Order: sequence, then structure tokens, then C-alpha cells
Amino acid sequence: MDYAKILTTGVGAWLQFEFACDRSGLFSEKYLTHPIGQILSSRTGNRAHAEYKHPILAALSTGVGRRPEIDFAVCDPHPTISIAVESKWVGTSIPSVQSILWDLIRLELLVQASGARCFFVLGGKRSALQSLFAKPAFAGMTRAVTQPRPLLRLGDNQPHRTMLVAHENPRVAMLKTLFKEYQDVEFPHMVVSRRSEPYPIGQRLHVPQVYVWEISSAGRRQTFYPKNSRHYSLDGSSKRDYYRARAAAAS
Repeated sequence: MDYAKILTTGVGAWLQFEFACDRSGLFSEKYLTHPIGQILSSRTGNRAHAEYKHPILAALSTGVGRRPEIDFAVCDPHPTISIAVESKWVGTSIPSVQSILWDLIRLELLVQASGARCFFVLGGKRSALQSLFAKPAFAGMTRAVTQPRPLLRLGDNQPHRTMLVAHENPRVAMLKTLFKEYQDVEFPHMVVSRRSEPYPIGQRLHVPQVYVWEISSAGRRQTFYPKNSRHYSLDGSSKRDYYRARAAAAS
């Protein structure tokens, strides 16, 4: 089933209806919970759990505050997650690129751990979405890279790779922050995403629009531990540095 297309058109059409009813002032990330939850429940025949504890990261989180959660999870059979959805709304406040990147990473971990189908839903007025997409951190336009590396593909439905390893990566600083509490977690070298056609197409700037990407793992998935990376470890050392130091001491 093409859940990405169903979520795009379903949530997008619902927002168009609410917009026509002059309720756009209520639009927010929480406002998206109703259409997303309804679509997941009706299409799967199972309950859609909201704010479901992330089965991998929640148990490993040591910081203060709530443990990492998934916006929506369908379990089949319980407690195995079969479908997971993260969502963001771009309104008067724009979600940080770092928070979006973290959503993508957490979804990829679920794909690998349970074979779940995972989706990232992004909604907002077209003008607000364009402002987000133009941010250098989203577009991947920095001096650290030789060519732009967008966080997500916008122009077509081809698979896209978002790199997490540090080589020519414009998001190393934010990734180091994200990995701070998860030094011993095995992360992928990349997150693979594929866009569904946004809905509606070609709307005026003040009209709401929805994008959905399905998140997946690379075919030949490679992994790393932040603690072994010079760029992501807490002390700035790498596993290679450790072996070099040990070899030098032995000689």
C-alpha cells in the first residue's frame, strides 16, 4: 500500500477543508494528529498509538526530560512496530533542521530494528515551507561541502541519501549535538528517503501544503558508533587514534 501518497493526499485534503472553514489559525503539529491517526487506524485496522516510546532510544536515554518518542506507531503484532510516523508543522515558529534530522534518524533505526515502514510528514503554508527549504542547514549549502547536500529531496520522487558520516557533511555540528547522549548506539552511515508528490500542487503561498517522505535503510547498510568518531565523540578522539596510541606505546 502506498502509505506515503495516502498520507500526503489525505492530510493535505483535510487541511484544505479546514482552511476553507477558516480554521487555519488553529494549524499546528498537534492539529495534524487527527488526520494522521484516522488514516493509520482506518487503513491498517489497528490502533494508532500517539507519542509511543522509541523502542531503541528510550531505554538508552540518560538525560533529563522525556524519553524519545515516536509521534505515531501502529503495532502489528504488539509490541512490534509495523508503521511509524513523525510529523512537523511549519508555522509562525519554524522547526529546527536539527529536530527534523533527528526524526529521520530515529525512523531509520525503526526500519532496521523491526522492518517497520516509516514516514516523515511535513506540513505548513507554502510560504513557510519555502522559508524552511531555503535555510542553509536544510539546503546543505555551506563552505564545508563542494556541492549542496539537501536534507530531503524536494523536486522529484527519486531516492535520496542523507549522510550521517562526517566526510563533506554540512551538518556535523548538529549531528555531534544529537549523538552526545548516544555514544554507544550504532547509527547508520546514511538515511534513505523517497518523496511522494506534495499535495496540493502549485498552490498560492498562503495555502497549506503537505509533503511526505518514506524513510528506509540503505541496501548495504553500514554503521558507526559516535564514540569512535573524531567528529562525534565527546573528547574528540577516534578509534583510529586509540590504536595509533597503543601501537606507539608498544614500540
